[in-house]
Amino acid sequence: MSEKPNVENLIESNRKPILTARQVGVAAAFGGVALALVLAGVTIPIPGTPVVTDPREIFTTTGASLTGPIGGIVIGLLAGIAEPGIPLASLLAHVVGGIFNGLVYKNLSWRFRKNKIASLAAWALQVVLYYLLIGIPLFVIGIMVFYPDPEYGNFFGFLVALEVGGIPEMLFTTVVTTIIMAALPENLRRPLW
Repeated sequence: MSEKPNVENLIESNRKPILTARQVGVAAAFGGVALALVLAGVTIPIPGTPVVTDPREIFTTTGASLTGPIGGIVIGLLAGIAEPGIPLASLLAHVVGGIFNGLVYKNLSWRFRKNKIASLAAWALQVVLYYLLIGIPLFVIGIMVFYPDPEYGNFFGFLVALEVGGIPEMLFTTVVTTIIMAALPENLRRPLW
């Protein structure tokens, strides 16, 4: 005769939550490692620029891909918050990058999981696109907007310098994370969202 109130229907719903405890734990672990690398001062200078890089991207790309866009935000916050001298630029790049990796992984690489070669090629493409279209450009935008300095020169000159300087890190991250994804069994590569 009477229908259950809508609130009860939502509570009893079988819909997947936006963020699970497992996603939070995995995101905190990957983001925590990225944060630890920054706090430990593990850096590599990019020749020809006043910027240094570090190996945290191994953890940000992999972790955000597995935990999805919401987990990517958590990882991005942890990965970027302690950036020495330029945290706002780093937060912009890592948070948006985390969202990008979370969305792209599930909708590209994971869709090819039945063909391991195609899945790994899609993964490598995802990492390269992250660097070239998201991470480095947003980092440059963040520096130019939040920390303007004549030393950086113009936007496009600085972008090109960082894109070229970031190639070794991009290649290193792509190779290492591709090896990791190749080694992980399917149940550990499955997106958690």
